[in-house]
Amino acid sequence: MNAQADVHEVDLIVVGTGPGGESLAGGAARAGLDVVAVEKHLVGGECPYYGCIPSKMMLRAADALAEAHRASELAGDVVVTPSWAPVAQRISAEATAGWDDTAAVQRLEEAGGRLARGAGRLDGPRRVVVTADDGSTTTYVARRGVVLNPGTRPALPPVEGLGDVPLWTNRDAVRATEVPGRLLVLGGGPIGVELAQVFARFGSRVTVVQHGDRILAGDEPEAAAILTDALVADGIRVLTGVEAERASYADGRVTLHLDSGRRCTATACWWRRAAPPTSTTWGWRPSVSTRRHGCSTSTTGCGRSTATARRSTGCGWSAT
Repeated sequence: MNAQADVHEVDLIVVGTGPGGESLAGGAARAGLDVVAVEKHLVGGECPYYGCIPSKMMLRAADALAEAHRASELAGDVVVTPSWAPVAQRISAEATAGWDDTAAVQRLEEAGGRLARGAGRLDGPRRVVVTADDGSTTTYVARRGVVLNPGTRPALPPVEGLGDVPLWTNRDAVRATEVPGRLLVLGGGPIGVELAQVFARFGSRVTVVQHGDRILAGDEPEAAAILTDALVADGIRVLTGVEAERASYADGRVTLHLDSGRRCTATACWWRRAAPPTSTTWGWRPSVSTRRHGCSTSTTGCGRSTATARRSTGCGWSAT
């Protein structure tokens, strides 16, 4: 095969197809540009498959349970038996199509764009090499420019031994088919807090451990206080000013050691902390001007892409 056979010239290369990248690629293609979108996982990104949409299905179900429990205040006694099965079924069938992005790929192609499935890496000015899962590579050269929209990746909190214990990311939590008997959430950020409330309303015994003096450290103190009261009303134990020092795993059980001297034991661990991909993922050095090399980065929030990750941790596990 000719060495240049797998080099393709296009107008625009979009690396990463989260909501921002998908929208940009489709819009540019509809405007008449020759667009290739590079995606390693699912077209649409975190939001439709593991974030905004499935998590709101979880919250809606949990709210329905909470409202049913309040019926006795208004209309008489009721008996409520929580079941996670309808939630898991709706997330799989209605929100994510079984975590299949066929419809999103078709939407991109109908707009006139095309998908390059694999990991993208800058290889020079306006030049991106895409490595597929089978190791094969294809090079694209952009006439107009390259947009970097790679989103975030899970990153471990700095707790000794945490990387050696069984872990769930937020993706595993959304795919859950059972509710854990006990759940500990390490970090009181938005994602950790909302999932703590969901699982608590479905019967988990939940503890939130926050190293700062309050949950939702990035939001208004009054909002954090109101939400703390709501979590406590749901039976959630909220511990603030506490640090997780060490995690260990033995005989099928996880143990988290806190600086207060308390130990929490569990059978599996869930956590969530978002961090931006490393520059080496892109093949880009911080000393290199992306704009000078025909690249731009998308830097706005949900529904668009983020260059700076929202720091939300959630380390939780089920325990017997």
